[in-house]
Amino acid sequence: MSIENEEKEQQKEGKKNVLEWIIFSISLLLTAGTIGYLGYKTYTHQPSPPDILVRYTPDPTDNAPYRYHLVIENIGGETAEEVLIEVILQESEETIESSEVTLSFVPKKSTQESWVNFTNDPASADTLLAKVVSFKKP
Repeated sequence: MSIENEEKEQQKEGKKNVLEWIIFSISLLLTAGTIGYLGYKTYTHQPSPPDILVRYTPDPTDNAPYRYHLVIENIGGETAEEVLIEVILQESEETIESSEVTLSFVPKKSTQESWVNFTNDPASADTLLAKVVSFKKP
């Protein structure tokens, strides 16, 4: 082989075909986009403490006629640990019965579900109150 043929083959081997350029371009765009998004989120993040909301609805079954379904939502900007929720039946501001739920953690911007049971009929009480008793920040 001549020197010219060897140089031409090396030039062909060094050139990238169109598919390689397309994959490289897409990879570059995805990497730059991910880094840009993470940088934006880091720059605009505003820390806020956990903010726990509790909603409840009756959810009776044959075996648990006085069961309530709880939806616990953390709308805050940090995770809450060891969340203690108390659901109280009151009549004339006197506690008839209470039930507690403890959740290991409730991540930020998330929802957890739980159920509580009562032995007394909640319809006989004046008030059903659900409240967050305590939680810890990790």
